[in-house]
Parts: sequence; structure tokens; C-alpha cells
Amino acid sequence: MTSTPTAQRLFEAHLTVSDLDRSIAFYRDVVGLPLALHLPERSAAFFWIGDRGDSMLGLWSLGSSPLGLSLHIAFHATVRDVLGACDALRAIGVTPLSFFGVEATEPSVIAWMPAAAVYFRDPDGHQLEYLAMLDEPPRPELGIVPWSQWQSSGPPAPRVEHYGGERSELRALFEEAEDSPAQLDSYLDTGEVLVARIDDRVVGHLQLVQTSEADRGEIKNMAVERAHRGRGIGRALIEAAIETARAQGQATISVATAAADIANLRFYQRAGFRLRSVERDAFTDDAGYPAGLHVDGIPLLDRVWLDRAVMASKSERP
Repeated sequence: MTSTPTAQRLFEAHLTVSDLDRSIAFYRDVVGLPLALHLPERSAAFFWIGDRGDSMLGLWSLGSSPLGLSLHIAFHATVRDVLGACDALRAIGVTPLSFFGVEATEPSVIAWMPAAAVYFRDPDGHQLEYLAMLDEPPRPELGIVPWSQWQSSGPPAPRVEHYGGERSELRALFEEAEDSPAQLDSYLDTGEVLVARIDDRVVGHLQLVQTSEADRGEIKNMAVERAHRGRGIGRALIEAAIETARAQGQATISVATAAADIANLRFYQRAGFRLRSVERDAFTDDAGYPAGLHVDGIPLLDRVWLDRAVMASKSERP
């Protein structure tokens, strides 16, 4: 028996509008969607959401007929854009709304998801929403709260400390950053490990090893549990590693990541690391990496090396 296709995401949505030209201007100039097609003879217009072919919004005119239906559409956006949406909408004469439909000065947070959202209405009264998923653990007990309350009621800050337990207990975290079991076996017990704990639970780790160069350390493996990402835990681990390397008299700390892993490259550069070199064909069958691995649709082939100074330069020293 043939199974039915699995729906992965919404591709298109359609709204009825009373004045097509007015709505085209609103969705083009206020929402910022590119007009894909205008069919005056059918009283219809279509917009791309995101890149061409990602998602589509259709508008259909009912002329002067009264509209008795208010619909809702949510647009995926970045956290940064959602945080700035209230000011941006108000600046162009559009009233930003909370989840509860009252005028808002900050996003609402839907704590069970969790997601931040700002709402507003189009000229026909349809409710529109800018929404960004948050990289934090859900807190359904909070319900729907303003952004400031979500921030102030966050989970306790993690503490970073040296780890003296069995490395095997951290293997699942190590495997988040290492796709080759053979490679992981070769270095799991080397160097020292820093961990980030919330209460007594380890939610992130960083492994720091000594390289063949006496004044250079290397971050060999680092990961944060998915539910706790986006909260500064990785940055806290990096800074603790820098302090550890400095205390050991090292001048530089290096790290390697896949060239395909755009998120890691962004993270490390934001943490002060600079690109140093590219190691081609580092992720091969011979090294224990399964063929055909991809990150964000990019083949996993090459490794990028980055480093960051640990000791202050002469001009920076007091």
C-alpha cells in the first residue's frame, strides 16, 4: 500500500481582501514581500515569502462585498527582527499587537514552544504575525508572557567548572560534535574538560588539549545540549577555556570545524577567533566519517582552522 506524502511545512496561504490594490501595497511596502504575480483579470495577486519558491501568499479580491471572516497568517522571522518589530511597525503607522490583541511595545512569548511573536492587522482586519522560535527550553507553566517577563524569569545561569568524572558519561555530548566514532575513541580521554552545569546536570562541555606546539592549546570538542543553546553557555565555556589556557602560559588557542557548518563558523568568529587555514578532504572514509554526510545541505568535506590569541599583546599589556 502506497503511503501518503508527509507535509513538511506550509507552502502557501490565501486571503480574501476588499481592495486588491490597497492590499498589494500593504504586503509589498509594509510586510516587505516581493510581488510574484499580479492578475488583474482574476482580481488576484501572489507574493513570495522568503526566497523564490520557499512559500507563497495569495490575495483574492471580493470587490465591495463585506468581509465576514478574519484570518491569521504567521511569518517566520529572526529573533532580532521580532525584537525590533514593534518599533518598526509603529514607525510606518501600523499598530503592533500582543498575543491578546492589545497594543504592544515588546513581543509576546508563547512559552510552550517557546517562540517570540509580534502581531498586527492588514487593511482587511486579517491578523498577521512575525514569529521566531527561541533556542531555549520550553516553560509551559508561564503561559503567554511579555518578552521582558520571559527574560527575567529565565532558568538559572549555568556554572562552568573543571570535570573530573568518567569521560564515558559525557560521550553523548561529545558525539554532538564528532561524527566519527573512531576519531572520538582516539581522543576522548585526552586533555582536560570543562563542563557547564545547571543545578547538578551537565548541559555543555569543552575539551581543551595541548598541541605539539608548547604555547598553543586546542579546543578539541565542544557541544551544548540542543534545548540549552542560544543562552550564552557556549561563550561561557570558551571564556573559561581562554582563562585556563592563559593560566597554563599558552599564547594561542585554536579550534577546527567543518567548512560546511556555517553556524559554527559564525559562532567562533563572534567569540573572537580568526580564520587561519583550510584542510581539504578532512572528513573521509579513512578517517572514520560515513560517506554522504551533509550540514545544512553542504557536503561535509573540508575542515577550517581558526585561532584566538590568549596572552595580551605588548600594546594591550598594562
